[in-house]
Amino acid sequence: MRLAVLLLTGALAWAQAPAGLPWKAAPALPWQLGEAGPAPAGLAAPTAPASADLTVRLAADGALRITDGKGLIRLRTGLPGRPLRVWRDWGVPVADPLAPMVFDRRTPLGRGIGGMLVGAPDFRLALEGLLWILDDDEGYLAVVHPATARVVYLPLPGGQNLALAFHPDHLELRERPAAARPGGAAWDLPWLALLPQFIQLGQAGADSRGQGTALAPFPKD
Repeated sequence: MRLAVLLLTGALAWAQAPAGLPWKAAPALPWQLGEAGPAPAGLAAPTAPASADLTVRLAADGALRITDGKGLIRLRTGLPGRPLRVWRDWGVPVADPLAPMVFDRRTPLGRGIGGMLVGAPDFRLALEGLLWILDDDEGYLAVVHPATARVVYLPLPGGQNLALAFHPDHLELRERPAAARPGGAAWDLPWLALLPQFIQLGQAGADSRGQGTALAPFPKD
């Protein structure tokens, strides 16, 4: 019942969202203000299979592009700001966000809700194949699923100099302590609260309407 209510609430929020910039249409999320907990136990970075042929490139100005092994552009879009910190999969930090990042077409999310391990003790395993981007606007978290060429934007509750911590049952947003301001706030968001966004990420995106090329990046139909 709880899962059905979450899905229905999320679907209604997306349907009622105003048109315009995609991040402005993102519904509010139930972030809970609290204190930063212990760092979660990390998971080993997944090994990219030989069949991985999707490449994500971020530019310093926030432009994002996904291409496949044939050089066809599956998605070309922009972020609210310039990328600052990037994680992939279940929270693996990306040392150089401007370097090409390779992803596989086969992901748990691509198999639908059955592949999302809703009842598993560690939900993070369902996040393989995702890219998480914080930019200098610090108003939204962009989540990219290269396998479907989909992007969703998660509104952030506030704070400055932010970082993410990926726990087995929730996502934590932390303010990174600064010399002039020790400590910092933290906000928690259960993974189950993001099921509508995960379902949207799992659906076929712009790639299903046709592919572009370097000379004609956007399909006309």
